[in-house]
Amino acid sequence: FAAVKTVLHLADWLASAGKLDADFLFLKNGKNQIQNHMCEKGYKLRDFQEEIQGTKGNVNLRAPTGVGKTEALLAWAGNAERILYLLPTQATVNAMWLRLREIYGEDAVGIAHGRASYLLRKEYEDEALDHRLFASVFAKPVVVATLDQYLIGHLHGRHWEERVTLSRHSAVILDEIHSYEPYTLGLLVEALERDSPRRLALASATLPDAIVNLLGKGTLIEAEEDLWSRKRHKLQIEDAPIEEALGGIVASAQNGQRVLVIVNTVPKAQALCKEFLQRGHSNTYLLHSRFTFRDRQHKEALVDEHGPGTILVATQVVEVSLDISYDTLFTELAPLDALVQRMGRVNRAGKKPPVPVRIFLKWDKGSEWVYGPEILGLSASLLRGLPPEPTDGELRAVTNLLYNKVAEQEGYLREIQEGSETLAYVQEVLGCYTMDLREDDLRERFVTRHRGVVSVDVLPEVYLGEAHRMVERGEKWRLVELMVPVPVYWVFGYLKEWFYSSEDLGVYVTSLPYSRELGLEPPDKECAPGYGFV
Repeated sequence: FAAVKTVLHLADWLASAGKLDADFLFLKNGKNQIQNHMCEKGYKLRDFQEEIQGTKGNVNLRAPTGVGKTEALLAWAGNAERILYLLPTQATVNAMWLRLREIYGEDAVGIAHGRASYLLRKEYEDEALDHRLFASVFAKPVVVATLDQYLIGHLHGRHWEERVTLSRHSAVILDEIHSYEPYTLGLLVEALERDSPRRLALASATLPDAIVNLLGKGTLIEAEEDLWSRKRHKLQIEDAPIEEALGGIVASAQNGQRVLVIVNTVPKAQALCKEFLQRGHSNTYLLHSRFTFRDRQHKEALVDEHGPGTILVATQVVEVSLDISYDTLFTELAPLDALVQRMGRVNRAGKKPPVPVRIFLKWDKGSEWVYGPEILGLSASLLRGLPPEPTDGELRAVTNLLYNKVAEQEGYLREIQEGSETLAYVQEVLGCYTMDLREDDLRERFVTRHRGVVSVDVLPEVYLGEAHRMVERGEKWRLVELMVPVPVYWVFGYLKEWFYSSEDLGVYVTSLPYSRELGLEPPDKECAPGYGFV
């Protein structure tokens, strides 16, 4: 049923787009395109890239950051008729979309996530049907998407027939596979068992054994030993809160270093940024999830251009979203896999001697609310066992140890089972039908992640005038530029005091203070449990 409906829909859409044949739906000469790209960039293939290029079936790739993992995965995909590249966040998808367009050409590469239609409308003023629709259903030759979009297809969301059918005939790449919670992995396990793609690649700098055992029915390929033997970081583990290092952070910046400071909650990031500015260090910048879409895009575009003496204060948004390389890192304690990602944002290519990384083990209630005390305590214990200058291989090994310990816990296994059973139930109940979100039982199952906080976009009151002008110009589609994601319980728990609905704009508006420097500041923390989530 799904395959027949996909053919009929594609034929209809092709005709509407004025396409005389279906050739533009398929990737041509993908192998030559990636090879030409690597030659133009002066890349010399590493051993693991040569190996993966010659592997025909499924693969599991484990390679450190900054050694050409993406190029290796594309070389593996080679002459596939279509490539589906799946990533954990919209920011990583946006960056990869731009990157792959340079390789395969703008018309061949599509993007699919919650805000993709805005990006395409901004890119192509005529909002051409093939750019907007074909990408959303995975019908472009190369599509970069969040894993959520893939799973929504298997949960029978809108246009599920096209997504499932076309991904079945794709080379599917699951990059940063370590990033997902167990419930999401459970959904993925069931989806792959029911509709396995033509070829599948799993990839991560750590790629824990537990993930390989769960999903990895393919050839394990690891980067060569000399890449794992690199020593990029000099660890300093401190039994103190990060607030005790403010003087050292400023001193490092004054010595000409580009300093990266990563904390676990937005309020703490805002507080530290204010403190550095009050101390007279004007070359301080802030990045977190609670900026408007426009401001965050602007900040992310400039984040690696800040010169010597910069302090960048950030939250988890830098872990898998940005390709940056700063000189030194000060970070709060986080789970080891997150710390490895944070460390990958300093001395990224390993071209310098080991650079300072100071990790502060004393956590507050905000960090505990985000990660839980058990995993923080276990991460701290494992960190103390590392040498002062660990190799990438040693970091991988200790992360693998943590992940395997977590994966043995009853709660972890139960969440995987719950995800698997949810997808199986939805498909068996719906059969060939599409999800009806008016049905309470099905709507509750139509989620791809359990952890974290469900967000809703709100408009800072300071931008009300600009929003109305956009609508008056017929540009309501641009309202997304001005929106900020906040926890849904902020809106419905504090609606009268800080939030109200704008009927003419069709959005929620907030009176909370907003600035381009600090973003949206939270409600009184004493009134908002869990206020600090990223």
